[in-house]
Amino acid sequence: MSKWISRIFLLTALLSVGLFLSSLPVLHAQQQKEAQTKPQVQQEQAIPLQILPKDNAGNVDWVKSLRQGIIKPKDSLDPKKPTTPVIDLDIVFKVKGDLPDVVYPHYPHTEWLSCNNCHPKIFIMQAGANKVTMKKIEEGQFCGRCHGVVAFPLSNCTRCHSKPKR
Repeated sequence: MSKWISRIFLLTALLSVGLFLSSLPVLHAQQQKEAQTKPQVQQEQAIPLQILPKDNAGNVDWVKSLRQGIIKPKDSLDPKKPTTPVIDLDIVFKVKGDLPDVVYPHYPHTEWLSCNNCHPKIFIMQAGANKVTMKKIEEGQFCGRCHGVVAFPLSNCTRCHSKPKR
């Protein structure tokens, strides 16, 4: 079940940033016929992943792609829905042990995602309410809904564990 949710989430995320996968299954003949009778909406051309900037580990750097204007995601498929404002707020998760604490930057996330992508289904908006662990993230919960699926992999530790302990 979780595997299908991850796959659906991956597809939704890719579509929301304007990427249309060429490997999607071909529509059945009936669906093709129905599609031909509907008015055609002009779609922007898909961007090949090879031209997108990469991070130091060779993965697509979605934030850099956004900032360079290569991708122009919308936070809703509804053209009448107002754009969600960008939020400049960092949340620090205190980490046990020697690793640096985790910094969650809302800014790059809210540049292309509306709040309801994460709140309240993935993260409860209350300090201490989310019992985040690496095990849960690796299982696809919390940050693992995107990271390791469509966003940078979990193996890039310092992208999150970035605030030294005092």
